[in-house]
Amino acid sequence: MTVTVLVCAAVGLGACTGSAEPPEAGDTDPSAVATDGELDQLLVELGEAGFCDPADVEQDGFVTAMHFVVGGDLQPACFAAGGADDPRLLDAWDAITTVTPRELYDDVSLLAGYEGCDDCDTLAFVITLDEDASFFLLAVDVQAADQRPDELRLTMLHELSHVITQHPGTQLDATATGPEDCDTYFNGNGCFRPGAHILDWIDRFWSDGALAELPEDGSALADDVALDACHRTGDFVNAYAATHPEEDFAEMFSAYVFDVDLSPAFDEKLSFFDEVPEFAEIRRAAIEAGVAGIEADLEGC
Repeated sequence: MTVTVLVCAAVGLGACTGSAEPPEAGDTDPSAVATDGELDQLLVELGEAGFCDPADVEQDGFVTAMHFVVGGDLQPACFAAGGADDPRLLDAWDAITTVTPRELYDDVSLLAGYEGCDDCDTLAFVITLDEDASFFLLAVDVQAADQRPDELRLTMLHELSHVITQHPGTQLDATATGPEDCDTYFNGNGCFRPGAHILDWIDRFWSDGALAELPEDGSALADDVALDACHRTGDFVNAYAATHPEEDFAEMFSAYVFDVDLSPAFDEKLSFFDEVPEFAEIRRAAIEAGVAGIEADLEGC
């Protein structure tokens, strides 16, 4: 599979149709840049190249369905375990996309649903499937959609924040292969670009001492070290947030969107998101839709 086709799924298909310049990321109308036949051919090529493979998800449970997403639009299932759509997955997707501006989720290129194993507690996760780190797979525990809908909403927004903050065009340079290639901050997948949301977050909320504790390869702190940091500083809503600046950002972002009741100690972190219009728009939409005010165990360590 060529990188060109992968870019098509992420930015609205322009690079697949012979246009001189691909559209900007966030183009929300695939029909404007491709015919139905060209879209169908793209989806066939993606499937033949192995980008609709349950093996990418099945370690977390039984995969029920997978859908390509093009320009923010969900496509017919490219894999369906029962031969039909999984309504739980469709409902989970709708729950997030109805309150989120399209330009913040149209970098998701593949959606998958799975029934989690008995001893698993991963309600959703995001991974990239290409070398350029631009083809994002969002996987969702569909049982949680029925049994733990509020917690799933929080987790999906947490994971969506990772997509938003690792956008290859504006946020993350995935060509950097290590800290030595990076003048800002290397997160294991690449180097954050100047002005990236995560860099702003680090500058405001992570001290030099806290950064010095992080592994140089961009990975997260071990759980016991993070728990100690959380107890010691009081700067984090839970120990998971203390493992890495991106997890800190993601935990606060989901709490902000769904108006989780937090200690006033976190007001400054919450106000960070008010300064980004598209983030504030999600929060307003969640409140207007009546899905805010979620209760969550985010009271520190």
